[in-house]
Amino acid sequence: MSALLAGASISLRESHLETLLARPPQLPFIEVLADNFLALRGPHYAKLRALAERYPVLLHCVGFSIGSDTPLETDYLARVARMARELNAVTVSDHLSLSQTPHGFVHDLLPLNYQKRFLPGLVAKVAALQAALPVPLLLENVSRYLRYPDDELEEGALCQELVAQTGVGLLLDVNNLYVTAHNLESDPYTLLASYPLSAVRQYHLAGHHQNAPLLVDSHGAEVAEPVWVLYRHCLKTVGCHPTIIEWDNNLPPLPRLLDEAQRAQRWLLQAQVVA
Repeated sequence: MSALLAGASISLRESHLETLLARPPQLPFIEVLADNFLALRGPHYAKLRALAERYPVLLHCVGFSIGSDTPLETDYLARVARMARELNAVTVSDHLSLSQTPHGFVHDLLPLNYQKRFLPGLVAKVAALQAALPVPLLLENVSRYLRYPDDELEEGALCQELVAQTGVGLLLDVNNLYVTAHNLESDPYTLLASYPLSAVRQYHLAGHHQNAPLLVDSHGAEVAEPVWVLYRHCLKTVGCHPTIIEWDNNLPPLPRLLDEAQRAQRWLLQAQVVA
């Protein structure tokens, strides 16, 4: 269990701000998508700062583009670092992916080409982020839909190298792990075992849909039953860590989202009792 936080919660969306402010605190923490608040001003940001006085905050990002060979976007980094300080965030996370090319941002989380020659650049970028951010950085695995023909490393082996060389922690997205294994015709439990599991600090859970023959990480549905089973396996074999329910598309009423978080909370508590 993380020494800082425990339990299960939700990834906050702007439509939740007023509802959460109007009710007594009942979540162990909240995750905040930093990219939705980069202006660092205005009524929504004021409400977010008020919520941050009630709840510990985990900042989540989609814009560092850690896998790009382009330099870090300094203004973006400065804004995220400032937000982390103003919200007294516990961690900042982003994806082991790329979203920036020499021609600009592609507004997607593209999988990396897993070649050994790219490792020094990845290590340097992770180290630069660790030095610039006021709180620990976590890297999240993304959903993959194909292998590059010239891949040399498996995803778990790449993470092993990054953790060994930088000490970075991992945000294990259980849904992404399941989707990737399905799409690459792999076993999710074998894929899980290849990761540096002692580096896992948080979990993500989300929904997906089928676009045969692929599974698509849609963040637009309840967590699928096979993903819940895989999550329970993670709790037993990896450990109990703060867990966040993500839901972005077809956003349901807040009570339904909280029900998903409560289901994760029940599995967390059961795993702790067994342990």
